[in-house]
Amino acid sequence: MTAPARADAAHGALAAAVDGIRTAVAVAMSGYHLWTGFFGTPVGEVHYPLHLLLAVVVLFLARPAEARASLAALARDVLLIAIAVASSGYLFLNAEYITTRMLFVDPLSATETWLAIGLLVVVLEAARRTVGWVLVAVLLAFLAYALFGNLLPGALWHRGYSLEAVLEYTYLTTEGVFGVPVAVMSNYVFHFVLFGALLAASGAGDFFTNLARSLTAGTVGGAAKSAVVASTFMGMLSGSSAANVVTTGAFTIPAMRRSGYEKEFAAGVEAVASSGGQITPPIMGAAAFIMMEFTGSSYATIMGISVIPAALYAIAVFILVARAARRLRLGAAADADAPGLLSVLARQGYLLVAIIVMVGILVDGWTPTTAAVWAIATLVALLAALDARNRRRILAVCWTAMADAPRLVAPVTIACAVGGILVGIIGQTGLGLRLSGLILDVAGGQTIVLLILTTITGIVLGMGMPTSGAYIIMAALLAPGLVQGGVGLLAAHMFIMWVASKSSITPPVAIASYAAAAVAGADPWRTSWIAFRLGLSIFIIPYMFVFGPPLLGMGTAIEVTLAVITATIGIFALSVAIIGWLLAPLGHAERALFFAAALLLISPGAITDLAGIALVLALGGFGWARRRRIAPR
Repeated sequence: MTAPARADAAHGALAAAVDGIRTAVAVAMSGYHLWTGFFGTPVGEVHYPLHLLLAVVVLFLARPAEARASLAALARDVLLIAIAVASSGYLFLNAEYITTRMLFVDPLSATETWLAIGLLVVVLEAARRTVGWVLVAVLLAFLAYALFGNLLPGALWHRGYSLEAVLEYTYLTTEGVFGVPVAVMSNYVFHFVLFGALLAASGAGDFFTNLARSLTAGTVGGAAKSAVVASTFMGMLSGSSAANVVTTGAFTIPAMRRSGYEKEFAAGVEAVASSGGQITPPIMGAAAFIMMEFTGSSYATIMGISVIPAALYAIAVFILVARAARRLRLGAAADADAPGLLSVLARQGYLLVAIIVMVGILVDGWTPTTAAVWAIATLVALLAALDARNRRRILAVCWTAMADAPRLVAPVTIACAVGGILVGIIGQTGLGLRLSGLILDVAGGQTIVLLILTTITGIVLGMGMPTSGAYIIMAALLAPGLVQGGVGLLAAHMFIMWVASKSSITPPVAIASYAAAAVAGADPWRTSWIAFRLGLSIFIIPYMFVFGPPLLGMGTAIEVTLAVITATIGIFALSVAIIGWLLAPLGHAERALFFAAALLLISPGAITDLAGIALVLALGGFGWARRRRIAPR
């Protein structure tokens, strides 16, 4: 064997060894969280650092194969892991001392100072690798504000804190790195991600795709409608827009292309449909669990108020693709390979049982962790008892899920660690109250102005940042102002979560759109703008539930029913205005009138609702009469 061949073989063996270690650590992380889910968690000073440490190890060992084969790259990663082990290990080995020390009274030792700096460097480098420079720059800006806020003029001034005080608050309390966001990831989110990974490994992706095909086969625009339905189903499990795109888009985008949709439009539809996962119960994104802690609500409550908005989201996308199919004059494409509904349910319908068990436990008042681990146990039992194919490979399915879940959780954990530091600085400096006062002054007491400013901020913050990270920052900075401006607590946080989640389809950095473009082989920039245009009707939903709390289930049955009906009509009107087709192509004036009708239906009130409905009916009647007049006889 030649020297280059031996070097390649050695590099390959090194890469394989590193990958094997990463997988072993990932499985150990899943096993640890399963144990804590069934038997309880240790104190936060032990549990949170251990969770972050395992996530960091999985992350730093998950480089591409060529990088893992580089000794220099591996040495850097090992050094970072060693720093993480030392800084995290110090916390859970000295948990009793840390819980009893007096903040800002007991001095920070030199060892603690350097370990705090080391952990901060590790978190910053992990954030740079997973999210990019955006989140790193935001954190550095906040750190500078904490240290030098006494140099600023006006409302942003504060007395300034020493580096020691900032490091102590960040490292040795549960208000910084190990604050609410990381606590939520370790206590709740990991277990739900593991459940979703187990479903995916057992074939849930194929099940939901086939279920969607069976429901939409033979309809006009059936391929696009199938994408909406499949992505909605998968969104209930993954809580990740990019994961939804990759999972369902591999089938739905080629199917839409075969039906006659152009590739950018097909990718845009998939991106918009998949972005609903983070606000669709029962398994919502990490931001929903953080919202649970920030608002002091149960997860069942968060699920409950999300049901109607999530349904409106799916309806909005469904209407859009249906109108687009009519505008493109697509026929009812036959899907000869589409399975029957009953056969799909008979073959894999048992997967729904585990989801029903999870929802039932949540509604009964148990913790999200309890619901998730018992859903996992139920699913494993069902796979072993009812699925002959999975029964033969049950260990492989479980191993795959336990290896995949930490890989999915690690980047979000890092974003949450950064978010925890930011929330700590905001609380330490009082920035949240100061900024809320400024925003209220700018808005002049107008709720709609407050909401528009929040939307703009969310889109800017969400560029290239995970939804959880954007939500944490916005909730700390802007939620107090919204509440002071008259928006309900849950409605304010739900509005912020929606805005943060929609950044995945908003140019210039639209993660879900770019993922869909990659699957479709389409132009990413054009795809992101098409997805943004298709998502315009979705952007009005949070405004609807802020001004109409019955859309969050807050009201009598009659109030909720009427709110759903008027909201659906409003979404229909806006979708028609966006696509430009009802019963025939629409002119600019007609589209403008449909848009006006949608605006009337956003604002609650009998007069505006009746005016909006009357305008939609009048335009529909005019369109029907015109089509009758020009139809060939």
